[in-house]
Amino acid sequence: MPRDLSVLRGVLEMKSLEIADYGVKLSTKGKTFVISKKDGKKVNVSPAEVDQIVIMTSGVTVTSKAIRLALDHGIDIVFLDSRGNPFGRLFHSEPVKTVETRKAQYLAILKGEEEIPREIIKSKIKNQANHIKFWFKKLGIEGKDYKEIEGKDDDEATAARYYWHALGRIIPMKGRDPESTDPFNVSFNYAYAILYSNIQRVLQLVGLDPYAGFIHKDRSGKPSLVYDFSEMFKPVLVDYPLVSLYINGFIPNVKDGILDAESRKKIAEAVINAMNGKVKDEGGDVRTGIQAMRAYALKLASALRGEEKFKGFVKVW
Repeated sequence: MPRDLSVLRGVLEMKSLEIADYGVKLSTKGKTFVISKKDGKKVNVSPAEVDQIVIMTSGVTVTSKAIRLALDHGIDIVFLDSRGNPFGRLFHSEPVKTVETRKAQYLAILKGEEEIPREIIKSKIKNQANHIKFWFKKLGIEGKDYKEIEGKDDDEATAARYYWHALGRIIPMKGRDPESTDPFNVSFNYAYAILYSNIQRVLQLVGLDPYAGFIHKDRSGKPSLVYDFSEMFKPVLVDYPLVSLYINGFIPNVKDGILDAESRKKIAEAVINAMNGKVKDEGGDVRTGIQAMRAYALKLASALRGEEKFKGFVKVW
């Protein structure tokens, strides 16, 4: 966890769609919310723009299709009374399967489940390769280093080595070492901590045990499933915004291995903005980064229960 959480205040707030007028109807058109007012005016809102829907008055009509669209995108619907106190909430039904989900999770680990961790690593490597390809093309860097990363699904360590070497051609970073106190490694550590805290929340929301993973070794107090699951999102929601900062001249200030307050604030804002920004996956779905984490956590829980085959998150750049 970041040492100074005060820098996150304000940027971690959820994007709420607040409906406070009597007589409003919330419906859908295709995969878009439609807000219809009494005067005939209509407003279209993409689910990618919303983390939570708050109904703040009586007399609001919400269609079943609107509810389904919201829950499919991991969007809670909260109902407030006249004093602003919540008296009801709708959220995806998957979280109530906590016992079933965790039993399936533990059983999969004991049986040595291979397909899910393989898919996570495959997705991570795809995102790493595509991230490098994006910057090489944008910056006009010669070489096809991303080719050395692609196809290394059975050799994650080699893929990682090529990935960080390629990043070193984009930013002045001499490899990845979590124990290093150089500004770049310290920045990545801090940014990853922000990602971990958000991922732990979504894993718990869908009933998964964040401490029981498939790839990272189980250690007391270490959320190994958080580390596993985050691998798919690191290149997109952390590495990309940090590289963007560095390319635009940002140099983090580190003293005694700790980022100063201004650097922490800058990094936190970049990562949270990336989480709130839109991402398109290979399935064609466009969501915010936070919504994508929730959606794929639901997919993972469902796969462990044997309801579907797990396919990892890969961003379309």
